[in-house]
Amino acid sequence: MWRYGEKLIRHLFKKRTESQPIRVVLESKIQADRDRSDIRVFETGVSSQRYGDYEQGTRAAAQEIEGERLISIAKDYGLFIPKLEWSKFGDRKRLPSGESIVYLNEEGDTITKIRNPFAKAVIKNIHAQDVIYEHLIHNILFPSTSYKFIGISEDTDGVRIILQQQYLPKKFSTPSQKDIDDYLLKGLGLNIEDRYFYANEYIAITDVSADGDNVLSDNEHLLFIDPIIKFKQPAIVVLNHYYEEIQGSLR
Repeated sequence: MWRYGEKLIRHLFKKRTESQPIRVVLESKIQADRDRSDIRVFETGVSSQRYGDYEQGTRAAAQEIEGERLISIAKDYGLFIPKLEWSKFGDRKRLPSGESIVYLNEEGDTITKIRNPFAKAVIKNIHAQDVIYEHLIHNILFPSTSYKFIGISEDTDGVRIILQQQYLPKKFSTPSQKDIDDYLLKGLGLNIEDRYFYANEYIAITDVSADGDNVLSDNEHLLFIDPIIKFKQPAIVVLNHYYEEIQGSLR
C-alpha cells in the first residue's frame, strides 16, 4: 500500500521535463478515490459557512465544534480508538513534535502518528472542517510516503486523527537542495514564493530544506516525510484540482 506506479509522469508533466526528468510519482484517480472513501462518512453535516469570515473570527470555537463532530461520527461508525488503546500501535518514539505522538510497531516498519489536527492550523491556513482531508493531499503530492487513515481518537484537549506511514530507517540519505527544488519546481510545477515556500494558486509547501531531516532519498525517489502544506483554497477545491489533473493524464 506504500508505493504507486509511475505511469502518469510523462503525460502529466511532459511540459515540465525539458531538462533532466524528475521522478515524481502521483496516485491514480482510482487510488485517490479509494483513499477518500476511508473518510467519506466525515463529509456529512458540513456547515455551509465553513469558509466565511465567521470561522476566521471564532477559530477556537470552530475547531472545538469540528472536533466534536469528527469524534461523534467516528463512534457511530466504529472508527473511534480510545486513548487507552494507543499502546497497541507499538513503542512510543521520543521525537520532538508539536503536532503528533508517534509510535513504531514491533516489526519496525510502520509509524503511527496520533495527530493533533489543529496544532499548526495558523501556519497551514487550514479551516477546521478541512483537517480530515489534509493527509489525502499529502498522498497525491508525495505518495512514496503516503498515509493510511486509521481512525479518530481524543485527548484532554480535543480530537486526534490517527494515521499510519511507512517507517524510513536511517539507511536513507539526505538529498541535495537541487534535488528537492527539481522535484517541487519541475516535477510538481510549483514556483518559489518568498524564501521557504514552493507554491501555486492552491497550496504552498515548506519545511523541505536539505538542511533538515524531513526529506530523504533512496537513490531513486525523494521521500517527503512530513512537509507543511499551506492551503490557499479549501481542501476540497485543492483535491478536485489534482483529481482533474490525474484524470486528464489517464485519457
